[in-house]
Amino acid sequence: MNREEVIKKVIDVICESTGFEKEIITPGSILFGELGINSIDLVELLYNLELEYDISLKISDLERDSGKEMDGKLFEIDNIITKEGLLVLKNKFPEIPRDKLVPGLTTFEFVLLVTVETLAKMVLARIEEKGK
Repeated sequence: MNREEVIKKVIDVICESTGFEKEIITPGSILFGELGINSIDLVELLYNLELEYDISLKISDLERDSGKEMDGKLFEIDNIITKEGLLVLKNKFPEIPRDKLVPGLTTFEFVLLVTVETLAKMVLARIEEKGK
């Protein structure tokens, strides 16, 4: 399973769940912004991807996985992502616009920046974990 195959499947699932045309969706499309996906749509997307790949997905996995790379430093304090947390996010998710990963960003606001590619990375990480 490679990145391109998973991105294609994520786009297919978005189209099936929302009715969007494939042509308007790119790996860089922001789920909550450009595509207008809401939290209910996201739950359905995650569920359909879980069924497709026989994995478990939670949007909080993005924060959890990022926090693992912090060498004991805090990823967030009172739901505000720390300076060190922002550096991890910038390195781990270069597809997320840099001008959005700024001091004061909350964990909730970060979720609103998730792209198709970010979701595909989540899927690939869970597939890799499952294979271990």
